[in-house]
Amino acid sequence: MNNDIDFRTEAQVLIDRNITSPDAVRFVSASPDGGHVHVTWGDFYAYSSKAAMYLSSLGVGKDTKVAVYAKNRLQWPFCLMAIHSCRGVFVPVYHSNTPPEVEYILTHSDSEIVITERDMLPTMRKISDRLPLLRKIILMDTADDLTQDTEDFKALKEKIIFMDEVYEAGRRRLSDAPDGFARLAAKISKDDVSTILYTSGTTGAPKGVVLTYENLFVNAGDWIDVLSPLIPETKVDLLWLPMSHIFGWGELGLGNTLGFTTYFTTPLAALSDMPAVRPTIFISVPAYWEKLYLTAKAHSSDSGQQIAKLRELTGGRLGFCLSGGAGLKREIKEFFYSAGLLLVEGYGLTECSPTLTMNKKDDFDFDSVGKPFPRVRLRLADDGEILAKGLNIFRQYYKDPASTNEAFDADGWFKTGDLGEFTERGFLRIKGRKKEIIVTSGGKNISPQLIEMRFKDDPYIEHIVVYGDERKYLTALITLKPDAVAAHIKLTDLSELASDESVSALIQSRIDEVNKDLASFETIKKFYIYGGRLTPEGGFLTPSLKLRRKAIYEAFKDKLDALYS
Repeated sequence: MNNDIDFRTEAQVLIDRNITSPDAVRFVSASPDGGHVHVTWGDFYAYSSKAAMYLSSLGVGKDTKVAVYAKNRLQWPFCLMAIHSCRGVFVPVYHSNTPPEVEYILTHSDSEIVITERDMLPTMRKISDRLPLLRKIILMDTADDLTQDTEDFKALKEKIIFMDEVYEAGRRRLSDAPDGFARLAAKISKDDVSTILYTSGTTGAPKGVVLTYENLFVNAGDWIDVLSPLIPETKVDLLWLPMSHIFGWGELGLGNTLGFTTYFTTPLAALSDMPAVRPTIFISVPAYWEKLYLTAKAHSSDSGQQIAKLRELTGGRLGFCLSGGAGLKREIKEFFYSAGLLLVEGYGLTECSPTLTMNKKDDFDFDSVGKPFPRVRLRLADDGEILAKGLNIFRQYYKDPASTNEAFDADGWFKTGDLGEFTERGFLRIKGRKKEIIVTSGGKNISPQLIEMRFKDDPYIEHIVVYGDERKYLTALITLKPDAVAAHIKLTDLSELASDESVSALIQSRIDEVNKDLASFETIKKFYIYGGRLTPEGGFLTPSLKLRRKAIYEAFKDKLDALYS
């Protein structure tokens, strides 16, 4: 590790916070009675240390795999801290994964313990007989939170323990060894495996990305070096990103390191919660920034009133804005900048812990994803693929040497699979995915993502999926934003909207608007409107809401192929 980095784990940070500021609030979450639950750093320490002592009593130690399969909730950070304090390996599982996906991850990762919640018990019951290594199921709920006479609970009862029972067992162990948590945390090494993150992937089975503490710590250090000048002195964030994804988990970890007060919310409630929470920090995917932008712009034709509306929507204290997961249109970034807010974008992958590049306070380019982090080296292959090296780069895919070898070139550079270019000022621009390039029958190479990006803030189109490999021209699958289209067309049923001629005309006008700025071979000639939604549950989006392009192409092949007849 670079000698200018003082390696410290989050467990060590928590121990220090418990001494220096035990009464400061770390987490805030909605309570069932309509109020809020406040968790201080002292509470965070108490819950985490008791959970860690219980896991240790189960034999959780170096390299023991412990999965967390739950929605975001207060117990999440306590359990994660406990796993790492025991030197266990954290294996996150999306709550939206299908039973076969959950079974694959738990089996492939060799997970021995699953920390979950009552809503996931039906899935756990379906797959438990095929999980030979599973020893214990820890429910984040208490015994009073669910009915215990259900078939799901009874089938798993012998392996289940409730969270309050975990805390009590840990408390008893701490009473016998008050320094037990500190002694556990002191053993953590930078070379220990911190996590196995299964990439949701757009094709094929997910791969388990193995990340060490060194990988994560180096990247977090770069993140803080580059972005800390933008972090306000009052650090209040609104966390809705799934902590089972490295983006949401990273926000949690940065909050632990930098001392955020984190308000938990849900994807649906995030924007409506902003005026009340008044966050100073908001980290999100483009769709949320687009929604804020469109709402503010629709409020008035006067720029001053639009900016005032934006401040009202965000609570008026927003200072740090980070967008990730996909590209964001330049006009949105310019609007926020006109309001005094630099909306920062970067680029990375799970395999890179995750960030490779970032725009920053005094050195940014809205047409780019920024410059490489201080401890990251980037170069372009002959075909334009972005290659990376650095201590943040993962070492292997779990139990998959073939994929690991394929991920690196002969000189040890990680192959990102993305195509890019550098500007004269050294900023990186993303041109598309190497494996998702459409090659038309005329030999034109086209990135569907760059075309789809132009529809990101369209008021009527929810998703557009460009199609046309080995075809003469491009076509597209379209899904609608039903409320917006219904208000315009005066129909309410989504299937009716999809088949209505006036809707087709409306969508054609939106496509024509984009087509006029494209090269002729990039224009969308025809389209099919699907009378449904693309969702993770339907298998068309990853849990992080990226298109599963192969699955969409296969499911709608007949409809799309018919556009060429």
